[in-house]
Amino acid sequence: MSSTTNIVVGVSASGTVKASEYGAAESAARDLGFIKGGVSIEHEETAYDVKVDQVLAPIEKVTTEENLKIKFSLSEATLENIALALGVNCGAGKVEFGDKTASLTKTLFINVKGADGASRKYTFWKCRPTGKTGQTYKRDGETLIEAEFDVLADISKERGKRFGMIEDI
Repeated sequence: MSSTTNIVVGVSASGTVKASEYGAAESAARDLGFIKGGVSIEHEETAYDVKVDQVLAPIEKVTTEENLKIKFSLSEATLENIALALGVNCGAGKVEFGDKTASLTKTLFINVKGADGASRKYTFWKCRPTGKTGQTYKRDGETLIEAEFDVLADISKERGKRFGMIEDI
């Protein structure tokens, strides 16, 4: 049955996006601060059509590729947030980057409003910055740090559960 309480508007009051070292619990995660423009979670699946001569339409679809991407803009232009978006470490008052051989993987936690007044928690086990980031410093607006992550399959988890989980709490 339809219910207006299942219509979700807005994000969360605090702790919307957190990042921890790969595999660490949310209690060890760093709150990334204010965001602007929401959080985008994009899932894409590619499938192969199984066809036989006796039937005109495909008789089955087999998943051959699956991708998950997370995007958000951080309003707090700290060096730690810039380093996170770049996939590098932040040292004592500086971020050094360029010609890296690998990006740091993180576990991301996203806390938003859920249906029927619940809180919804997304946990993405293994995330890697895509390398697409930017900051624009301008006279009449905030500097935002664009962050984009690919969610990688965490092979330490069961098949079918390797990206993460969503729960209403």
